[in-house]
Amino acid sequence: GGAVVGADLLTPDGPVRVRAGAVLLATGGFGRLYPVTTAPPEGTGDGLGLAWQAGAALRDLEFVQFHPTAVVRSGAAHLVTEAARGEGGRLLNARGERFMERYDPALELAPRDVVARAIAAEIAATGRVDLDLRHLGAAFVRSRFPTVTASLAPLGLDLGADLIPVQPAVHYTMGGVQTDVQGRSTVPGLYAAGEVASSGLHGANRLASNSLSEGLVFGARAARAALAALKAVPARSEGLNAPLVDPACLPTLRAVVAGAAGLRRDAAGLRAALDGWQWPGTTAESRESLEAGHLALIGGRLLRAALAREESRGGHHRTDFPREAASAAHSVQSRALGDGVARVPVGVPEARAAVLGSSA
Repeated sequence: GGAVVGADLLTPDGPVRVRAGAVLLATGGFGRLYPVTTAPPEGTGDGLGLAWQAGAALRDLEFVQFHPTAVVRSGAAHLVTEAARGEGGRLLNARGERFMERYDPALELAPRDVVARAIAAEIAATGRVDLDLRHLGAAFVRSRFPTVTASLAPLGLDLGADLIPVQPAVHYTMGGVQTDVQGRSTVPGLYAAGEVASSGLHGANRLASNSLSEGLVFGARAARAALAALKAVPARSEGLNAPLVDPACLPTLRAVVAGAAGLRRDAAGLRAALDGWQWPGTTAESRESLEAGHLALIGGRLLRAALAREESRGGHHRTDFPREAASAAHSVQSRALGDGVARVPVGVPEARAAVLGSSA
């Protein structure tokens, strides 16, 4: 029955409490839950963790999008745009085989999840996958993709002249704080927009660049809804006891998540990860311990959601349930009411279509 009436901030000068008639989360996703990701350092799921602790529902955490082609050096993932394959780039395994013909008739232009799983399988089988654009001509490639060319040059790679070693990397998290088309969460006073939110726009598998439109449209809608519903702030309020986890455990935590809830998942792996999902706490409050605490919280919720969805759909692939199931056309919802999850029927698509057809 409570409401969100502000936020506690951790600043270089110490903790600060900000009271507000509404709070709008725009904190991004939780890509940093995985060891190989294109997410920025801030992608640690803090907004989701705070919302969950405040009693808000989270939705569709199991849907994680892997970009098929990233160059990984020293733990950093450098994105190679899908447009490189759209222009005719070919994927070759260590034997020089153009392997995508064995996975999908669309070859390199298959959906991201299909290409990502194929690349992972070929790396496991042959040891390497390369993106080859050499047949397009070095001058054309460099002029067509100047940003990628510039990002790879410090790594000693020439996009137009070299075979580019690629592998999948977590790129976008479809799940988040459950919101309606006005950005309202299930807790009064709390709104969310962008990757932190689960508006339902992306379904199980985001299409390229749609998140940009989502941020523009739903960011504006959430801000307007929050302004229209502002209420007086009570003189007294209670804060949240944020979970603090020793950040030294993050490499192990990330490895567990990647192994159990990566591109290929099954019940045995998910249950094993959940059985051992205990991480050392700390009393030292810092940005690092707060981020680690939120990653541990969200990771546990993701594992439970992935175990509950006994099918394969979009960014969630179960090797023990490899097909899409009509009976599973629902969202998996998580609330701060224990360790369980709830299955919630998917909303009417026409409602979202009407919103997208109107002005922001």
